[in-house]
Amino acid sequence: MLQVGPINARNGFPLWYKDENGLRLELNTDVNDPYSGLDPAELPDPTQPVSFPDNFPGEAFYMAAEAEMTTGTGERARLVLALEAAFVNEVPAAGEQIVFGRVRIRVTGLQPNAQYTVRHPYGVDTFIAEPDPGEPGFGEINFTEDIGGLSGGNFEIAATSRIHPFLRWDPSVLPTAPAGYIGDPNVEHPVIGSVIFDPLGQPQNYFRIEGPGIGIGSPDRVNANVIETRNFSLLGKISINSGVDVTRVTYTRTAADGGFLDVFATSDVTPQNIEVSGAGLAPTMLFGSEGVYFARVAFSGAVPNVVTVTNLSDNPDSVKTATPVDLVTASAIYNTDTAVLTVTAESSDSFATPLLTVDPFGPIPAGGTLTVSNPAFVPAYLTVTSAAGGTVTVPVVIEGSPLTPVGVQADAGVDQTVLINAAVTLNGTNSSGPIESFQWAQLSGPPVVLTDANTSQPAFTAPNTAATLVFQLTVTGPGGPSSDTVSVVVVTSAPVPVANAGPDQTVQQGALVTLSGSSSTTPVTFSWTQIAGPTVVLSGANTPNPTFTMPRQTTPLTFQLTVTGPSGSSSDTVQITPLLGTLTVTRVEFRTRDAEWRISGTSSVAGPGVTVTIHLGNTTAGPVLATAVVDALGGWQYREEGVAVQPDATRAITVESSAGGLLAGVPITIRQ
Repeated sequence: MLQVGPINARNGFPLWYKDENGLRLELNTDVNDPYSGLDPAELPDPTQPVSFPDNFPGEAFYMAAEAEMTTGTGERARLVLALEAAFVNEVPAAGEQIVFGRVRIRVTGLQPNAQYTVRHPYGVDTFIAEPDPGEPGFGEINFTEDIGGLSGGNFEIAATSRIHPFLRWDPSVLPTAPAGYIGDPNVEHPVIGSVIFDPLGQPQNYFRIEGPGIGIGSPDRVNANVIETRNFSLLGKISINSGVDVTRVTYTRTAADGGFLDVFATSDVTPQNIEVSGAGLAPTMLFGSEGVYFARVAFSGAVPNVVTVTNLSDNPDSVKTATPVDLVTASAIYNTDTAVLTVTAESSDSFATPLLTVDPFGPIPAGGTLTVSNPAFVPAYLTVTSAAGGTVTVPVVIEGSPLTPVGVQADAGVDQTVLINAAVTLNGTNSSGPIESFQWAQLSGPPVVLTDANTSQPAFTAPNTAATLVFQLTVTGPGGPSSDTVSVVVVTSAPVPVANAGPDQTVQQGALVTLSGSSSTTPVTFSWTQIAGPTVVLSGANTPNPTFTMPRQTTPLTFQLTVTGPSGSSSDTVQITPLLGTLTVTRVEFRTRDAEWRISGTSSVAGPGVTVTIHLGNTTAGPVLATAVVDALGGWQYREEGVAVQPDATRAITVESSAGGLLAGVPITIRQ
């Protein structure tokens, strides 16, 4: 696993990654460095120096190794091994920095459905060649493994990828690597560094493919079923600076004329000279080892607005600034017997005594203790925040007796109105808890005979005269019995109900929709069913106004409402039509150098389930280039290199959404 260096204050990426051999590589963003693998054309303004984020490359590398071969059918076999820095949405932006380890293998001209084994410095991968849609009769391998914090930050995840230890030019083969670099990407060269060994016990410092008919022309081939190369295009700049991260700066004071700062910092494990300075304090060296450093520093006057932590061992100095905040200490206890949550907290600023607030229970009174009686919930952790900037999160300690076990709750159902001599069923199925038994009893009205009175749904025949009957349901289980009553009104006649499912609606895809049966006349019960369109889940299907979430698609939905009363039933339908989505395209680019597509845009209807289909040409009749998934924020993108499908004569694409949007004839920008 790689070690991750401090964050570079200039661009927000780790200053370096270090492998098991102690080799540190830095992110090389110098487009004028011939060993960086970058081109000035990568910048928005190639005439200006690199600056973050306005004039910064969309991708750069800590290490990148590539190898290529030609198969026996004259096709291309390509291996990419990289520790790459990029951005969530490709455009450089603060907070969207990502780093990932990449293993990419692309081979064409293979036998379809045949098995191939690929050996390389970071592993052994086995594939079944899939039929190549661009070359009928041939198969392909199209594999990419990206491991990293691909939603921004989480730079440690990339350290768990396969890209370690770093490769280096083999020093036994001339020329040697340029000073300060592990290789020259412009010169193919043998490499060393793999700790993966092949069946012959040799380190896999090569790119080898084994499989039927893979090649006949490699100088290192064993037979026609093996091709291999030991030459790589390799880039990586050795980091000479260790950098510095400030992990905490807190202050303590009891009077207006000064106090103390506690400064914590981290750097590489090799000894570093790290200094803290700022207004009202004398520059002071931090002490420590193994990359962890600390100092307590006296300050005079007001608390400094900012302090500067400098690694003097670096050239140029690595500098980080930090705002001192107070140190908050706290504890939280909830007592189950009293149902009281008690939070105590204190700030290290006993002179100013800044306001302390507990999220979400409010401010802590003077004296430092907040009590909350009968809180609606008890979280596992509570965060206390100070007006002076400090914050602490503490676990909630539980004291007292265990809570009462779950009990049972009887529910005898809704009151009913029925005709004389009608068959009636009572309904206790909505009763809850660990129920052990049901028991129904008639409390009032002309006596009737209950069938299955010890079940959840007993039945009886209504008397032949108008009356009101009352029944009681008792359920038993842990925590004691529970009872509920229901009334059944027997009438001699009743009007036939008339269903009204409400007006047709046009709604936004993904929106919560409410159906309206409230205008139905003389109903006793409601029942909604879906009779057309993609299936949805109705919440409250037996109520006048059920709800559902409109699917993200373009087909209308139809629902039927049936209302029932003592004298019969009636039905009505309503149609719910989705609003069609709209699309934008923010980038359409094809790079001829790597046969790479970069297409991105937005959709007014966000995911999940929304897809965008990209066609070559000016209409949807053109061949499909790719399908992209729309994310939760409405963004979508397609990015892939080494593809066989290139722009056609129209030099345009057409984009359609599963949510209904369409953009035809969008021009393609073609660059090297």
